[in-house]
Amino acid sequence: MQFTDIVKFRGEPGFSAAVVEAARRSRTSTPEYLRRIVRERLAADGVDLPDLDALASRQAA
Repeated sequence: MQFTDIVKFRGEPGFSAAVVEAARRSRTSTPEYLRRIVRERLAADGVDLPDLDALASRQAA
């Protein structure tokens, strides 16, 4: 699956290092970790997102 949208924001000192450490502890890449936790939070806030499996199927076609 290709992820084409770019999301950028600034964090307080140490934020990036904390995200890298959290990703390492989850045994995943930093971008994948951020995608997962942001998607989880958006879903918890009631924001509908496209299903990743459906998107992957459309991109493969």
